[in-house]
Amino acid sequence: MGRPAVGEEATIEVTVTEDMTARLFGREMHPVYGTATMVLHVEESGRMLVDRHLGPQEDAAGYRIELTHERPARVGDRLTVTARVVAVDERECVTEHRVLSPSGVVGRARFVQRYVRRGAFST
Repeated sequence: MGRPAVGEEATIEVTVTEDMTARLFGREMHPVYGTATMVLHVEESGRMLVDRHLGPQEDAAGYRIELTHERPARVGDRLTVTARVVAVDERECVTEHRVLSPSGVVGRARFVQRYVRRGAFST
């Protein structure tokens, strides 16, 4: 069907909830937006860019992610996660992400998705 264009963007908005805080071993480590949840939101926003261009026999899978958590976001903070395509070819789509809160940049990421045949990971 096609590929996203360099510069194409997708945005999601979330409100930090208690279940999004930094957790390990089933317990809260810090009462702020967790890095694992940020990874999820980066993947979701990046997938939005790829999904709308996939053909019927295509899919994509996360290949690499680099993330920097720059400042805390507290429960109740509204965050905007913006993904922007910075490179794309027949093999992969590379996106850069910015996570913003009212007080500034919470994090930045770079996410690489590789194109695969639909059902490639099915058993």
